[in-house]
Amino acid sequence: MGEVLAHARNHSTQPAGKAWFWHRQLKKPFFGRFMKPWRWPAGVPEQGWQRLSILSDSHARLSAVLQCTPVQPARGVVVCAHPMGLACKGFWLRQGHAEALLAAGFHVLAFDFNGFGESECTNFDWAADVVAVGQEARRRFPGLPVHALSASFGAMHTLNALTRPDFPFDRVVAEGVPATLPDFWRHYPLPYAFLRASQLVAPQIERRMRPELAITQLPAPVRLLLVHSRGDRWTPVAQGERLLRAAPAGAAVEQLTLERADHTHGLRDERDTYWPAVERFFTAD
Repeated sequence: MGEVLAHARNHSTQPAGKAWFWHRQLKKPFFGRFMKPWRWPAGVPEQGWQRLSILSDSHARLSAVLQCTPVQPARGVVVCAHPMGLACKGFWLRQGHAEALLAAGFHVLAFDFNGFGESECTNFDWAADVVAVGQEARRRFPGLPVHALSASFGAMHTLNALTRPDFPFDRVVAEGVPATLPDFWRHYPLPYAFLRASQLVAPQIERRMRPELAITQLPAPVRLLLVHSRGDRWTPVAQGERLLRAAPAGAAVEQLTLERADHTHGLRDERDTYWPAVERFFTAD
């Protein structure tokens, strides 16, 4: 199943072509410190993981890893959309999410967004990356539910993909997601100033990356769990409240409020609250 990513393992930061040179330069103020060679997370066995290459409408070949659950029959497939950070797709393996999902009966498909980890660097259409991986999960496992587990950066672009007619997920967990880009980047003065300037030049780009707008188009069959923590200073609980208010009336949106978990670390910091809620959300009728 799938292709081996032999050509991409040690070339994660190389653009997919000269056409994307300026896109790469524009990404640097925000993500430059994360655009470095990727390594398999220490202490996590590679055995059982299959490497895949998935073509996205962002024009990038995305690096992904897949492991099938030993539980039969499988309950579904969970696509994991990573937060910012050098770990990229390895975040889910290192922090224990993948292990918990596999034990609960889910196949796990974790990927790197374009420009991160081992994936090619192209444009800013990260929502296309989420859709591409979700559609790949549907193709590989026909008949199984396909869900998304996402955090911060990954959660933003999973929600931004709600506007697309080919949105592939049945249920979405979005942890630590801000309502807008400025709400998150305000904590970083230089990138925030750059973002504000870009809004004046090309406001339509920021609008396409605004979860608060995208959630207004939440399709009726899709169920969403918003996870925020009182211990998270980057995306506080108020961000989740804004998103909830923006959702369509009657939409299937739930909230989980943690008390002390750091940003994106609900499983690590409050496992006894976070994991039962997530597992129940993915499995409940």
